[in-house]
Amino acid sequence: MSGVSGAGLWEVSCINRSLSALSDVLGALAEQRPHVPYRNSKLTHLLQDAIGGDAKLLLMLCVSPTQRFITESLQSLGLGTRARQVQKEPPRRKNNTLKVK
Repeated sequence: MSGVSGAGLWEVSCINRSLSALSDVLGALAEQRPHVPYRNSKLTHLLQDAIGGDAKLLLMLCVSPTQRFITESLQSLGLGTRARQVQKEPPRRKNNTLKVK
């Protein structure tokens, strides 16, 4: 769709694979599946604690009101919908108190 070739095409392909893996992880978390495929991508593996841990997840989407980019905008909104469906448990407090003797 982007019309690039050569090294740019390789980069776009890698970005699309990472976003697809992120979508798979968000879907697994939203459906509360027992296995979440964090290791399918370097992106999701590095973000594992932020996505599935106690951190808040913020996803910024870029959408366009023009007809030319409708497909990309709808795909971005689909990813945002999937991210919004993730229900996280309340954060657990870690007991970091020091014991003094």
